[in-house]
Amino acid sequence: MSLYQASRSFAVVALIATSALLGACGGGGGSGSASSTAASNVLKLSTAVQSEPVARYAAAFGILSGPGVGAIYSSVVQSLVTDVTSSTATTTESCPGSGSIDIATQNAGASGLQSGETATVTFNQCVGQVQAPAVSSSASVTGSLTVQVQSAQGVVGNNSADWSYTAVETANNLTLTSPDGITSVNGTVTFSMSYDAATGATTTTASAPTVTLSITHTAASGNVSGTITITALAYSRLHGVDPSSDTLSTSGAISVQASDAVIAFGVTTPTAVTISNGDLQGGVIQLTDDGAVETITASGASAVNVVVTAGGQTGTYSENVDSLEQLTGS
Repeated sequence: MSLYQASRSFAVVALIATSALLGACGGGGGSGSASSTAASNVLKLSTAVQSEPVARYAAAFGILSGPGVGAIYSSVVQSLVTDVTSSTATTTESCPGSGSIDIATQNAGASGLQSGETATVTFNQCVGQVQAPAVSSSASVTGSLTVQVQSAQGVVGNNSADWSYTAVETANNLTLTSPDGITSVNGTVTFSMSYDAATGATTTTASAPTVTLSITHTAASGNVSGTITITALAYSRLHGVDPSSDTLSTSGAISVQASDAVIAFGVTTPTAVTISNGDLQGGVIQLTDDGAVETITASGASAVNVVVTAGGQTGTYSENVDSLEQLTGS
């Protein structure tokens, strides 16, 4: 658990991150030293070698902006294909926790989604349907996405035969709300999805030039707002059933701006992230920035290990997944 209990607050972490830009940041369990340019508001990963709050800050947003954002989009698509073979143009599903999802399609019927068709998925205070790293299982989802089908084979949504389709999915202020804050997702993702009837597994690949996450974290000192911008996002997801499981891989360039501080890094998954029944199980997420590397390794459903290396120095931290969810406010 964190040596800085106060850093469970996003506001405190952001302020510590900002102060690190103006001078040296005190050690939080790591070793070595790091410096920053006083005139700059750009925070480097190398600062996290000696600062646990900064390392947690980067880890939380690395998880959300990498595998997390892709999983949010593909969870929405999974909601769409579940009942797309309904004979009615609009269907309503109950979410696992509470709330519901409305799915409106154009002439889906027994033949499923067709090329050129547009579908809208609307979330009504839905809890438990969207499962992604750094997204709280209690987060309530509102808002909608549109899906424009470019091509389709087979009966999309039918669980007894193979099918596939490609589409463009656009989120416009799809909002996740938890007791710790609000995250809104915006952006257009192009993806393909295929279903293997023999295994019950669904494979999704996706890419996007730009996706943005707007975050407001509720803190005792007032709301703290930030923006995550993900560029050149590439993502893949294997979704299995019985039990529900996901295997996620991703890459992209990430920029996080909050409380006048900016941190930018590349993200990859050298070892795919695995989720079972909504819980993080394993995998490795790697953040890179100007010679510094932060490696985030899942250690079961409740913890991650964070190792930061830069300039021959290493900082090592163990963090609680719940605390990272609190940092991202989702």
